[in-house]
Amino acid sequence: MHHGLASIETMRAMSPASITAIIVTYNSQAVIGPCVEALEAQGVATLVVDNASRDQTRTIARDKGATVLASETNLGFGVANNRGAEAATTDWLLFINPDAMVQDHAIERFLEAVETYPHAGLFGPRIYEEDGSYFFQPRSILSTYLKSKHSGKIVPSGDACVPALSGACMLIRRELFHTLGGFDPNIFLFFEDDDLCRRVVDQGYPILYVHEAVVIHLRGKSSTPNLKTAFLMRACQAWSRAYISRKYGLAYRPATILLVNGVKYLVALVTLNAKRRARYGGTWAGTWRGMLGQPSPR
Repeated sequence: MHHGLASIETMRAMSPASITAIIVTYNSQAVIGPCVEALEAQGVATLVVDNASRDQTRTIARDKGATVLASETNLGFGVANNRGAEAATTDWLLFINPDAMVQDHAIERFLEAVETYPHAGLFGPRIYEEDGSYFFQPRSILSTYLKSKHSGKIVPSGDACVPALSGACMLIRRELFHTLGGFDPNIFLFFEDDDLCRRVVDQGYPILYVHEAVVIHLRGKSSTPNLKTAFLMRACQAWSRAYISRKYGLAYRPATILLVNGVKYLVALVTLNAKRRARYGGTWAGTWRGMLGQPSPR
């Protein structure tokens, strides 16, 4: 009882200065400015971990007030976030994508939620896409503990416990993050947020969706798109799917994935469709590497 009361008193003493926002960037000059500005305006210090950008991302981030940790190689999403978490000294960490912008009073709403639900382990906002559509992640392929076919199909209209959150924006105690071992360093990109959520739940902590903390997410705008990037993104996603399936003993049929995407790749090759060729080729390559137990493509 005493521990719980002490925790609640600590939460009441929280302020935006108790949070460090960690933003992993890769050629993100088009979006990093507004992201940092919105956080700094609400009193949150920003720490940008840049994965070897070749554009003006680092300069813009510094000009907007962020501290920049520059990497000369692309560390991947999870490892770069882990690096930021090691450098942060605040009690709380806000992992947020460079193409996500906290809206007015979002940080204040997060702080209120932390005070109201002091035993929750992870907090996430209400997310809107660029076109105004409402994004809600009702479950994850790792939330296998949800047995009902209807689990997560009801979108909450207020704060609610959820099985998973989008890695576009999530708030966690720094101490808990380190206790969990941070993001899985084996994952270069994709499903690292699902994996973290699963480990939070496995440790007995609720995951809380905070309805009044609103974030706009310009999905897919974190870096400049091209065919090489499209191939790599699909390859990483396919590899990570294979990896977490093996890690958690999920049903997984790589032969079917290889066959389907191989056929689609050949069709794209014949029809000279470069975009489809990059997508299906990437999925095939990532699945193959994952099936063989090779490291993630990068």
